[in-house]
Parts: sequence; structure tokens; C-alpha cells
Amino acid sequence: MDFSEYNEVVRAWMNEVLRNRGVNAELTLKYCADIEQYGTKLDDAKLLGFACYYSGETYYVLNDVANLFRYITRAITYLDQSEQWEMVARAYNVMAITSLNRGNAPIAMDYYLTGLSYCKKYHLYQEENMIHLNLGNLYLSNGQYSEAQKYFERVQRYVKEEKESEDYYSLMSCISVNLGKCYLLGERSERAQEYVDYIDRECWAQLQKPEQLDVLCFKTHFYHAVGRISMRDECIAKIHEQVDVDMAVMDVFDDFYELCQLLLEIGNEDAFWDILNILEELTKNAKIINLQRRIISLKIKYYRRHHDSAGYLQATGLYYELTEVMERENQYMIANMLAVRSSLEQSNEKRREIEQVNATLQEKSETDPLTHLANRFRLNSYSEQAFERALCGGKPFAVEILDIDYFKEYNDNYGHQAGDECIVMIADELKKMQDGRIFCARYGGDEFVIIYEGMTEKEVFAEAENLRERILARKLEHAYSKALPIVTISQGICVDIPAEETRSWDFLHAADNMLYQVKKQSRNNIALGRLEESEIRMGY
Repeated sequence: MDFSEYNEVVRAWMNEVLRNRGVNAELTLKYCADIEQYGTKLDDAKLLGFACYYSGETYYVLNDVANLFRYITRAITYLDQSEQWEMVARAYNVMAITSLNRGNAPIAMDYYLTGLSYCKKYHLYQEENMIHLNLGNLYLSNGQYSEAQKYFERVQRYVKEEKESEDYYSLMSCISVNLGKCYLLGERSERAQEYVDYIDRECWAQLQKPEQLDVLCFKTHFYHAVGRISMRDECIAKIHEQVDVDMAVMDVFDDFYELCQLLLEIGNEDAFWDILNILEELTKNAKIINLQRRIISLKIKYYRRHHDSAGYLQATGLYYELTEVMERENQYMIANMLAVRSSLEQSNEKRREIEQVNATLQEKSETDPLTHLANRFRLNSYSEQAFERALCGGKPFAVEILDIDYFKEYNDNYGHQAGDECIVMIADELKKMQDGRIFCARYGGDEFVIIYEGMTEKEVFAEAENLRERILARKLEHAYSKALPIVTISQGICVDIPAEETRSWDFLHAADNMLYQVKKQSRNNIALGRLEESEIRMGY
């Protein structure tokens, strides 16, 4: 991100945000608030998008879902307006994770796919792989193991090419865990073993505590599935030691929920309640009703297994109450999604209006106001592009310059308005020629230039001759011409195949010399030749 246009104080705030994010939430939110206040005064979408995104990201780490939604939804609109596409994709990813944890998979899928559309449009490979990883988890959690595997393997191929990145081992561990789960749940434990071995051999020493807990949860399930009970219990003991409330609940919930299910199944009640209580505290602090409800479902299973009627009734009553709250939350999420879509549509409409205004201004700056042909400015850029196409393709390129015979006499005797009308008449005939191969422009005064692309000498001459005849057929009176008593034109054309040492200007200069020869020898005529030719072909 380039923020060099801002003053030193604002840049310092931004650097502090980037330095403290994920490390010091209090400082991150403080500097985000400073940036947001300053951006509000300036009505600066770029600053507001930055501040709102990193505020939302910080509330994600703090498990404060209400503030996360409030800031991320605002961020998306500002980021879209200021075209900060990487952060737009990340914002949709965060919204998807949050929606999924709130129990609304369809909305989560919509956010993921919207984020992916930005990734594909703007070639955001890192963000695309982050979303693919999460989509793989979504398919995995819904029992679609082969589809999940495709997403994980796609990300794996990308990460292997980026071995120098700081989070290489973290990503490879995460991918390996997920691929191991796919094989384990698909009853291919021998392939799952390969990923256990890979993590132990290549990644473990490089991992931080949250990543190690993720690996330990996976290994617990793996060792249970293959009957290595002592190794399973060793993993459980390590998890039991390390688990605490200093974790982002949305990052760890699924792993620990599945672990609690296993602990309940094998009768390890001490570890079950210790981990469940920590998970419950995290979800209550985050105020995520769906996760709280899932914890209650574990308690219901426990009470039913132990025939604890009082605990069972209390838990089922709370589950019902949370279900009602969750229905209201779902309505809030849908309303929130619609609000984001509406805001973005308004933003896109404004962008389309601006683009239309800019296109109109651009067209005006490149168009001759009298004839509505391209002007000299547009001619310069077009001729360079056309010349390069011909040079690269080894195809013919031709430039014609023409003017109206004895135009000064016409203007002096018929008046400037009639002179303008005469120029417009020539322009109208030129417009009839324009197609994908022929481009016409007003060069200035009564002079016009035509560019011919990929046409043979014979084809170019035929087009030029046809133009001359059409102008003669208009029979516009010019009693003061020394050529004919009607308006006529003289034309000079250079046609050749460009070489590396030539430029489009060389063709224009040669065409101008040929026009001079026409006017010197016989007006109402055409002279055509090549760049280095001494012989010039005259029309008749």
C-alpha cells in the first residue's frame, strides 16, 4: 500500500497500526481511531478504509464480534471506493468466517465467492489462496472431503512456490493438517500418516503455540482412529496443559469442539470439562450465539449420557432460548449483507458516473470540435500504436496527408463560415472510410491525415482514389480554384513495411513531401511512394 501522499504524522499513525496489529490491540485501536477521525474530516475513503479494516481485524482477535461487523462492513465500502482491492478481499474473508461461526453457511459462502471475484479480477493470488483455504475448511466440515482436498492441494501448490515467505511453515502445517483430516475422514489413514510425519519433520519446530495446538488436535484424532491410545492420550495431556482463554475463538473453536466430542466419547471427563469451560468463556466474551449453542449441545450429550435429568432440562431450555436469539441474529446478518450490497452499488454508480465524465472529457480532448474527427493529439498517440503493431507483425503501414486545393482562395471569397462547411464536407467523406484498418484525423486548418494498417499498396491507392472521386462527386462550387471550378483535394501517401530504424514520423514526413510534389506538378491528384523511393507514382 502506498500512502506517500499523506503527511508525516498520518504515515506514522499507519506504521504504528501495522506494527502493533495482532500484538497490542489497545495501541492498534488508538491509532486506528486517530486515522479515522482525520479521515472523516477530509472525507478520505482511503484513510477511512484503512482505519475501519484494521479496527475490525483487531476486534476479530479480541473476539468482539459486534464491533468486528460494525467496522468491517464500513471498511468494505470505503476500501471499494478507494480501490484497495487486497483489503477488500480480506474483509470479505473475515465476514465469511464470522458468518460461518454465527451459523449461516450460505451467507458465508456468498462472502467467500464475492471475495474470490475480487481476487480473480485484480490478480490477488495471496488473498485468493487464503479464501481457498477457508473454502476447503467449509467443504471439509460438511463432509465433502474430495472437494475440500482440491482446495487444499491448490493452495499447497501455491505455497510451495513461496518458500521464502515468513509464514511458510505455518501455512504448510495448516494445509497438511487439513489434507490429513481429508484422508483420515475418508478412511485412508496411511495417507494421513504421511502428513503427520511431514509436520513433525518439517514444521513443528517453526510453529507458534496456536498452530501447535491445531496440530495436536489433529494428531489426537489420528492416533485415536489408528488405535495408538498412549500417543492419543499424550497429545490430550499437552493440549490440556496449553489451552487457555488467550485465543481467538473463531480460529480455534472447531478444533476444540471436535476434541471435546472425542473426550466425551472416550470418557476423559476432566479434560472435557476443563476445555469446554475455557471454550464457553471465549464464546460468551465473543457473544457468538451459534457457538454458545454448540457448547450447550455438548453439555446436553453429557447430561443425557449420565442420566442427569436436571442438568439436561436446564441445558435444553437454554438451547431453545439461544435458538430464538440466533434467529434474530440471522435476520441481522441478512440485513447487514443487504446494506453492504446497497452501499457498494451506490459506490459503483458514483464510480460509473465519474468514469463516464472522464471518458467524455477524454473524448473531447482528443476530438476536433468542428469536424468531430480525431484531432492532432489523438493522431499522435494512434499513429505510434498503429506503427508498433505493423512493426511487430511485419505488415504494411501507410500514411496519407491531404489538403483542399486553393483553400485560402475559397475562404477569402466565400467567407469563413463557408470555409468551415467545406472542411466539414471533407471530414464527412473521411468518416465513411473509417473501419478497423483506416483511421482519419484533422491535422490542422484544411489538412487531414489518414492511417492505413495492413493494406497493400494497391488497396491503399484504391481507397485514396475513391475518396478523391467522392469529393469530386459532391460538386461543391469553387470558382477561384486553378484546378477545377469545384472543390478538389491533393493527396500524398507513403506506404511501406516498417523497419526497426524507422518511426511513424518518417512516414508522415515522406507523405508530406509527396503532397508537395502533387501540388507542384498537378493538383487534384495522388502521389504514392515508399520511404526510400526516388520514383513517385502519380494518380493520372
